[in-house]
Order: sequence, then structure tokens, then C-alpha cells
Amino acid sequence: MKIATILLILSLCIAFIQATELSKPVDSYADHQKFCYSKCTHYKSVKGKCSDYEWVGTKKECCDWKLVGKGKCLKYKRFSKCDKYSKSRKLCLGHGYKQVCDKHKSEKYCIKSTWKNLCEHKGKNNACDEYAYHFVCTKYDKSNVCAKFINVPKVGYHYKKRCAEYKLDAYCSAYKQVCKCQKGWKKVQGKHYKGWTDTYYHAFCQQKCHKICAKYTKTKKCIRYNKVKFSLKKGYTKRCVKFIDRKFCVAQKKARFCTKWTPNQFCDVKKRVRVCEKFKERKFCANYKAVNFCTQYHHTKSRCIKKKHWKKCVKKSPGYKVCAKYQFVGGHKKCVKYGERTICTKKSNVCSNIQVDKYVPIKK
Repeated sequence: MKIATILLILSLCIAFIQATELSKPVDSYADHQKFCYSKCTHYKSVKGKCSDYEWVGTKKECCDWKLVGKGKCLKYKRFSKCDKYSKSRKLCLGHGYKQVCDKHKSEKYCIKSTWKNLCEHKGKNNACDEYAYHFVCTKYDKSNVCAKFINVPKVGYHYKKRCAEYKLDAYCSAYKQVCKCQKGWKKVQGKHYKGWTDTYYHAFCQQKCHKICAKYTKTKKCIRYNKVKFSLKKGYTKRCVKFIDRKFCVAQKKARFCTKWTPNQFCDVKKRVRVCEKFKERKFCANYKAVNFCTQYHHTKSRCIKKKHWKKCVKKSPGYKVCAKYQFVGGHKKCVKYGERTICTKKSNVCSNIQVDKYVPIKK
């Protein structure tokens, strides 16, 4: 494009010069000298030098290796341990019946006796059935007597246990699942844009999840107590707030007199008889009943009711090699793209007049 523009400008300049010369008068007898040269009027593009090469017959080899998966556990061994045992129990395997006493009775029997006189015949007589007494004061004295009382409350004391120090315990009340990406390698083959097939490894993520505690709940537990004294109203006691003097008797004389006479009997004939002086009591069964009882027992052994489990790695992976960097070896270069160059296909002859320099220097 640039070459065509330059050529167009040159042709316009030459045409202008020729038009200028034609307008001037031409001397037919003068020596007209001209300068001629060949000018290209048509161009074409042909294939030039190679601008892009491609390697053919190359081979990809690994030049740098990387160890992957070393230290990863391949085999686990599970262990368990009992944390809590149940209590042993006593079980009955056979039952039977036996007679037991349902109701007891007691009776007395004499262990020591003596002789006493017993009235065999009674006679009649009048006797006083009721007596009355009256007192005659022989000496008086004075004393302070309460005329007004008030109630005063009684206070009792007791002790209670009060917590002096607490301990905070925490336990997990809510769990959440946490996932972690574990890197793995996958073999992938893809076709290169220049023709060959590439084999490489693509990393991918494998999710490994486990549970962790998301929320802890705290509980208070008392670890030390103190005795605290409390007072409590139990009742009232009377207290005198006003006293008066009162006369009272300090020495009396007692006199008895009969108020009721009744006929009375007395023993006039006595008889000596044997009576019991000391008794002893003994029990005997009055009624029996049948009762169920165990004839054979079996003691169960304690068993584990709570276990603790854990696992331990017994075999680890030595790792495996993965290529981290490749290089190409062998082959040769082949040109896949050429540049273009322009050549002239048609030329024309262009002439221009030569102007003679008529300048003569002035002699000094």
C-alpha cells in the first residue's frame, strides 16, 4: 500500500514537470540531453522466507519427579476398652413353699406361789363412804404476783449447707460436619493443536468429612460447701410486765369430816389359800400360712455397658512418583508458514530533461 502511494506521487510530479516544460518555448537547435530510467508499473506477491516452524517427530520425556502421598495411612487397627461395668445380680432359678406362723398368741404360767388369807365370810357395819376436808390458815405472807403478761417469741437456730465454690463443666450439645479437600491425581490425555497427544495428570478434590463440636453448654457444679446459721421462730414465752402484791397463806391446818355414811362389810372368817406370786409369759402359734421362697440362686457376672473405641495407624504409604515437569527430545524442524515478498512484473521507461548549470563564478 505504501509503495503504490509513493509511485502515484512520483508519477504526478513527473507529469507536472513535463507540463511546465511544454508551456515554455523550445529551442529546436539546442542540445536536448535527457535522463532515462526504467519504472515498475505492476507488482505481484510470491512466497518468501519461512516465518514459522514446527517440530516433527519429537518425544516427550519427564525431566523432574515429585513424591506424592508419603506418610498417608493405608491400614488402621481398632482398639476398645471398657469404661463402665454393670453390677452383678442375684437371680432366683427355683421356687418352693414353706409353712410359717401367721398369728401368735401368748399365755401366762406361774413360776412362784405363796400362801395368803382369803375371807370366807363377811360381816356388816356402818362406815364413812365420803370424806371432806377444810383448811384453816395459821400463818400468812405477801408475794409479788404478775398482773399483766406479754408474749415473747422463742428463737431457734439451725444450720444449712450453702455452696461456697462452683466449678464449671462443659459438654458438647451440638455438632457440625466439617469437610476437607484431599488432593488426588487423575490421568488425562488430550490432543495438542499441533497434532500430537499429551498425557498429563489433573488434580481433583476428594471431600473427607468428620464431625466437630459446634456448641458447648456449661453447667455449674458445687465442689465446696459452708455451714450457714439461720434463725427460726419456734413459739412464744410469757413475760410479766406488771406485778402486784398479794396475801397468801403459808401455814395451814387440815381438818377431816365425813359427808356420807354407808353400810360396810368386814371379814369375820378367814381361810388360808395358795396364790401365784410371779408369772412368766410364753408364745405359741395360733395360725399357719404357706410362703413362697427361693430354692436355687444364680449370681450373674458384671458385664461391660460402656466402651471406649479408638483406632491407630499400623501401616503408612511410602508414596509414589508423579512427573512434575516434561521436556521434548529428538525430531526436526518443519516450516508451516512462509512470508510474502513483492516482485515487479511489468516495467516502463521514464525520461527527464537534464538542465545544464550555466553558472560562472566571478573572477577576483
